[in-house]
Amino acid sequence: MTHLNLSFAAAGPADMGYRATRQVPGHGHGHRYHQQEEEEDEYYFDKWDILPKDLPVIVLLVFATFAAAALLRTILKETKMPILVFIFFVGVALGLIDRFASELEIVKTIASIDPVLFIHTFSPAIIFSAAFDMDFYIFRKSIWQVLLLAVPGFLVNSALLAFLTFKLNKFDGSFDYCMLFGVILSTTDPILSVASVKNIGLSKILINLIKGESLLNDAISIIIFEFHRDLSRRQHKEMILEFLTKMFLKCFASAVFGFLSSRVTLCWLKYIFNDGIVEVVLSFSTVYLIFYIAEQLGMSGIIAVCILGLLLDSVSFSPGVDLFLYKFWAMLTFLAHVLLYLIMGIVITHKTILHVKSPLSFFIITVYLSLNLVRAMVVLALSPFLSHVGYGFNWRWGAVIVWSGIRGTFSFNMALALSQEKFQHEKDTSTSVQILLHSGIASLLTLIINSTTVKKLVMALGLCSFTLPKRMALHNAVQRIRQIEANTFSMLKLDRFLADANWEMAEEAIQMEYPFRLDSEEISNLSKTLKCQECDADTTFERNPQQIADLMEEARLRLLTAQMASYRKQYSNGILNQDAAQTLIGAAESYVDIKGKFMNIHEVKTYWESKGFLVTLKKWLTDWVYNVKEEKSKPSRNKILKMCREVVFMDEFECMSTIVTFLNSVPIILNFMGSVSSVFLPQLRMMNYYFLGLYTLEAILKALAMGRTYIYHHWNLFELLIVVLGFIDIMITSLFKSVSPSTQVIAAIEVFQAIRLLRLLRLLKHVIPKAIYLLDTQINKQLTFRYDIAKGYVQGEEDIKGVIGQIAGHERVYSEISKILETNKQEAMKELGLMQREYPEIVIAVKTKQAVQTVLNAAYETLKFMISGGIVDRNEGTELHKVILKKKKQLAMLPPRIAPATAEELLRNVIWLQNEKNHIEYIQKKAQILYYDYGGVICEEHEQPGGIYLIVSGMTKLHGSAPRYGVDKEHYLQTHPAGIPYTDYLATGAIIGELNCLTNQEMEYTVTCETAVQTCFISIDDLLEAFDTFLDEPSLEYKIWMKIALDVAVKTFKENYPDKNWAEKLCMQFSNMYVTDVPNHTKCDIYNGTMDDVILVHGTVQDCQTLQRYAAPHILPKLCHQVQGTAPITKLLVIKTADTILRKNSGMYSVSQQYHATARRMGHATLTAASETEGESQSTLNTNLEHMYVSSTNSRWEQMH
Repeated sequence: MTHLNLSFAAAGPADMGYRATRQVPGHGHGHRYHQQEEEEDEYYFDKWDILPKDLPVIVLLVFATFAAAALLRTILKETKMPILVFIFFVGVALGLIDRFASELEIVKTIASIDPVLFIHTFSPAIIFSAAFDMDFYIFRKSIWQVLLLAVPGFLVNSALLAFLTFKLNKFDGSFDYCMLFGVILSTTDPILSVASVKNIGLSKILINLIKGESLLNDAISIIIFEFHRDLSRRQHKEMILEFLTKMFLKCFASAVFGFLSSRVTLCWLKYIFNDGIVEVVLSFSTVYLIFYIAEQLGMSGIIAVCILGLLLDSVSFSPGVDLFLYKFWAMLTFLAHVLLYLIMGIVITHKTILHVKSPLSFFIITVYLSLNLVRAMVVLALSPFLSHVGYGFNWRWGAVIVWSGIRGTFSFNMALALSQEKFQHEKDTSTSVQILLHSGIASLLTLIINSTTVKKLVMALGLCSFTLPKRMALHNAVQRIRQIEANTFSMLKLDRFLADANWEMAEEAIQMEYPFRLDSEEISNLSKTLKCQECDADTTFERNPQQIADLMEEARLRLLTAQMASYRKQYSNGILNQDAAQTLIGAAESYVDIKGKFMNIHEVKTYWESKGFLVTLKKWLTDWVYNVKEEKSKPSRNKILKMCREVVFMDEFECMSTIVTFLNSVPIILNFMGSVSSVFLPQLRMMNYYFLGLYTLEAILKALAMGRTYIYHHWNLFELLIVVLGFIDIMITSLFKSVSPSTQVIAAIEVFQAIRLLRLLRLLKHVIPKAIYLLDTQINKQLTFRYDIAKGYVQGEEDIKGVIGQIAGHERVYSEISKILETNKQEAMKELGLMQREYPEIVIAVKTKQAVQTVLNAAYETLKFMISGGIVDRNEGTELHKVILKKKKQLAMLPPRIAPATAEELLRNVIWLQNEKNHIEYIQKKAQILYYDYGGVICEEHEQPGGIYLIVSGMTKLHGSAPRYGVDKEHYLQTHPAGIPYTDYLATGAIIGELNCLTNQEMEYTVTCETAVQTCFISIDDLLEAFDTFLDEPSLEYKIWMKIALDVAVKTFKENYPDKNWAEKLCMQFSNMYVTDVPNHTKCDIYNGTMDDVILVHGTVQDCQTLQRYAAPHILPKLCHQVQGTAPITKLLVIKTADTILRKNSGMYSVSQQYHATARRMGHATLTAASETEGESQSTLNTNLEHMYVSSTNSRWEQMH
């Protein structure tokens, strides 16, 4: 018969209970029953092997508790009472069952848990989670406030509670126990203290202050508790020395260890490339390892882990890992608190149930009221000091800090450690149990009362009140949401599958009552035309200057938040490196508390300015090694001198010189060893003569080989100095040999013996080039860091430009913010241009890496789209992803410096000349190289275009009127009122005058040189001649129009859809775009089912149905199906739908031929008859342009390439 093995995971409680009842103490046949039971069990399990004998019931209890906590969290989601209270009473119930109903071994095991195991299990997760969630830059500024509350505040709080307990004659009048009780009740839990207030709009500064104080007083409480317990337990002969040593280890050494651990962790994370599992496992294991090592070395694991958490942030990990990481640590913290309160309930019930005395309730209430009252008195006493440091302080903040002090993890851990002590006297054991009981219940009361009412306190104090500016911002957000809802309904009604939906019911179903509505009294004091939330009518408000200032401040804070979001997005996309992203985010956060202050490039520069020491040191070393005068003498024809020259410049000669120096180091060192030098003095003297002779021979050979140029090399002069000093050394030693030794003679000899150490510096000849290389690498990193910060700042300004209208609550606010941001952006653009002039090789290397990174990101997004759409199998997609990741890793191998491109290379890289050999050769023949000095004018406003200028080197400034894109001046001023003067900066690779040459319109801005500038100039006559020469489709003129249209489309998409991934869309549809003409007074059909988007890139059109006029640049609405040209030159960029990629364009939508030079010279004002162009021509053009343009779709500033 086949033997069955059907084992289960756990022994049933019923079976355990059955065996327990059979082992009755004192029964006459107990031993026989016990033996019989074992025999039966052995027979049962060995014969059938179905159920296991013993399994760890604690595993069942732990996961059952987790399941119960999850169930309670789901059921009691809307309940104010924390679920930890219910978990605590579950533990109490288990303790009561064990004590009065049936003995449970698992309860006894938990009740005797080791305090060291307890703190090593729960504390690291709680401490790191709290510190990791803190804002380092806010914490750094408020560090003195945190220290005041956590050190003197904690000590005074503990002493007052101890004094009060002592006066109540509790714990048999022992002040030691009273002091320990005060320390236990003075510590707060960093997670539970802010759990109720962190998501209700309370100031981040106050939240960080509460959390920072809790973290530090946890560490201080453990230190004081251990020291006070040790002090009362045994005698200390050198108490002061022991105290100072312990404080040094617990405070200073722990902080240093935490800092070094964070550096090692960050370095390790840099070598983990896009592997989220490894990064999360590393963060988890590192936290517990650092905590354990710190505790093992006598340091504070809490402080070490706290420093680690503060110095790590979301940007420290790979993009996309941060969200999962936060959830992972939140889950660990939740589970830790669940187990902690279950154990707390079991331990308190099991240990203290027999020690409960009648006046317990009175003392517990007294303790609870005292700990809040004493904490309030301490905060009040410290408030004058707190208000003069950090972010300031007020009584409202003090009230929240007092009431949010929830006792938890560390209070219970210290009480547990005290109760587990082995005392000689029963009185001490009873006292420790009383402390456990009272501190546990007092901690539970803070969780039940304080945590459930602190939110109401915050609201009552007005710390989370939604001010009028906030409500106006939310009002604007609601308007935008409703507009999107209306637009979505309009589009869905065009869907043939949803045509018969019940739209009235659908519109009723989405009606939402949004919070923070403006009432009539508030509306009467405001000034701005807004849409009424009820009737959609325009309402005009009047606002006073104070309200304008409040709106400005609220808009400033929201812009800073938008900037930080932009920097994180840039980091996720690989545009910013980790250090630059952290610096920019930190800089933005530092502006939060500076009222009215906007982030500007001049103050951001302080974060990147490298220390001049490295640059100076590198320059000095380079001059020493390489900067020599030019050789004027020719090699000698003398055979001996020629032979000397060949020998000296051999690698073997330098190698032998180095070996001689190494060998000479031995006798030099022996000279300083008194016992050895006196014994081997004659031998050391002979060795000195020998090595000096070799140095002399080397100098003679070099002098003969190099002639007069010998003295031009610094190393040669240094070696000659060594030879001269060596001969002086020998002369002095020989001269004083016959003279009786005296103090002066001995001193002189010792000085020259010390001078022999200079010979060892000859080894630096091989070390200095390596040092120069290392310095150069570090300087390159600093300069790259500098450029990345400036570039990221400009990109951030570009990103938030599109959301100003949604943030500003008033036209004046919108205008002021637009001016500030535009000014800041232009200043940053200037800095970028100046950096490119000073460090062109480094800037080009950074741009090259960014271009590669952007293309690889686009490839990855395309791969994700194909995997999600089922086009590519997931396994196959994984292999393709590995290829892309491999290429991303290879980015680090790109050279840190890349030589600037020449004029010919820049011409070949022009997007409308690329891959067209005939076009390039023609333009090269016609082009001229022009040079301009600083301050020179390349072209002036209102003059006719003379041609196009390709900037080869230097930086130019554009100032005057903004480009109107073919819109007549009167209409343009209606939609763009005069305000911010147009300013822009262009650097290497940018082209000036393309659009003006195409349209033959006067220049709208003046171009001046900010530096010496070199340009490649192509006259307008030569350009028009090229248009007539290269008519093969796609024509040269069409390519230029396509490039301009893409520039305008990128800018327009970004301004209108800042919250969408417009770059990815353009990249995906790049080969499916074309430019078409709409001649004046001619109608054109759009959005007929073959077009995704239509962008008006030049001129103006009118909707034939609504008569609405649109001016470039503009994304034409999809409800518009026919437009009429109303300008001499009107261009549309059409993005076709995906299903038309492989089809030819119909004649109605074929791409029209553009103006040619002949037509312009004839003065035509309208477009000539359009000739049809096949879709394949456009696909060919766009494919040729694609890989050059894809990396430039991110932002306008990349024209500086």
